[in-house]
Amino acid sequence: MKFPRSSAIKRFKKVEKIQNLKAKLKKDMGVTLYRKYRPQKFKDVVGQDHIKIILENEISSGRLAHAYLFNGPRGTGKTTTARIFAKALNCEKRKDGESEPCGACDSCKETETGRAIDVIEMDAASSRGIDMVRENIIEKVRFAPARRKYKIFIIDEAHMLTAEAFNAFLKTLEEPPSYVVYILATTEIHKMPQTIVSRCQRFDFKKVPTDIIINRLKNLTQKEGLKISKEVLQIIAEHSEGCLRDAEGMLGQVLTLGDGKDEITFEAASLVLPHSDAALVSNLALRLLNKDAKSALEFIGKMSEEGVEINEFFNGLIKFFRNLIWRKISDTPQTFSPLCKGELEGVISEKQDELAASIDKAETGRLLVIVEILLEKKNMLGQTQIAELPLEIAAVKICSM
Repeated sequence: MKFPRSSAIKRFKKVEKIQNLKAKLKKDMGVTLYRKYRPQKFKDVVGQDHIKIILENEISSGRLAHAYLFNGPRGTGKTTTARIFAKALNCEKRKDGESEPCGACDSCKETETGRAIDVIEMDAASSRGIDMVRENIIEKVRFAPARRKYKIFIIDEAHMLTAEAFNAFLKTLEEPPSYVVYILATTEIHKMPQTIVSRCQRFDFKKVPTDIIINRLKNLTQKEGLKISKEVLQIIAEHSEGCLRDAEGMLGQVLTLGDGKDEITFEAASLVLPHSDAALVSNLALRLLNKDAKSALEFIGKMSEEGVEINEFFNGLIKFFRNLIWRKISDTPQTFSPLCKGELEGVISEKQDELAASIDKAETGRLLVIVEILLEKKNMLGQTQIAELPLEIAAVKICSM
C-alpha cells in the first residue's frame, strides 16, 4: 500500500519533531541548572545593580577603561558579567547609546558558545606561569582583532598568577592597544599585586541577599514547570550564604524529585538538602547556656556515634549564637539575621520554654565570648584524630566561664 506524498511528508515531520524533542530533553538533562539559565544580558544579572549601572553607562557612552577588575565571593556573577560585558562590546547590532547585547548576531552567539576568537578566556588557576602570559596575552595583544571591534581577555582566578607572570603582564596592562580590553576576576584580591590593582577599574561584587535568591529560584522553578514549597526555597537560599551558583546547584538537585504534578515538599527535599542539624544545635546550645558540661559532653558523644558531621555542626552552632547576639542588640532582629526556621524543632516541648528563658538570661558579652571560643576551637578541626575533641574542649571551656 502506497501512502500519498503529502501524508509521507507529515509522518516524516512528526518523527523529526519527536527526535528533536528527545534531543532537547537529553541536552537539558545533561546541563546543570545554573549553566542552563546563565544570564545572557545585564538585565538578567541579579544582586549586583551597583555594578550593572556603571558598566552599562560606560558601554552606552563609549567611555571605556582598558582594564577591569571584578572582585568578590564565588558564585556571585563575576565571570558571567565579564562575558556579558564582552558580548555587549562586540555586539554587531547594538546601537549607539545602548548597552545591552542583542543576543542574536553572530558575535553574540559566538561569545555565548565560547567560539569567539576575539574573546580569549583563561583560567589562571590551571595555567599560572609566565609562559601562559607570554603565549596567550603578550603575543596575541600585538595583533588587531580578527573579526570584531575589540580583543577582550577574560582572566579568571587572576590572583593565582605567579609573581613572574604578573611582572610580564604589567607592561601590556599599562599601555595596551586601543582595541584591547582586559577583565580580571578574583575571589582573593589581597593576593593581587597593588601594581596590577591600581591599573584596573575595580568592581566589588557582593553576596546576593536571601530574598533576591529566593525570587531567582522561584523564577527557575516556573521555567522548569515544577512546583516547590516556599519553605524549601528559603532553606536553599539560607544554605547558599549569598552564593547564587550554590543555590541554583542545590535547586537543580531538588527539582529532580519533582514530576510536574505535586509540589515538592520539605519532607521530599530533605533527601538531597544539606542537613542543618537545627534540633541538635538547639539542644546543645541549651546545655551550654545552662553551663552543664557533663550533659554537653554526653550529648556530643551521642552525636559522634550517630555520625553527625562535626564541621557543619560547628557552623550551625556558631550561626545559632550569632543570631542570639542580633536578637539582643537589635530592636528588629528579623531584618538582620532571622533565626532559621526549625532551630527549636526537635527540642522536647518542656525544654523549649527552658531554652527561651536561658536565652533571655544570657548577657550579650557572654554570647560574644561563646562565639569567639567556638571560632577558635573550630580551627583545631583536622589537627586531631578525634573529630569531636575540638567541640568537647569548646563545650567545657564555655561551661567553665
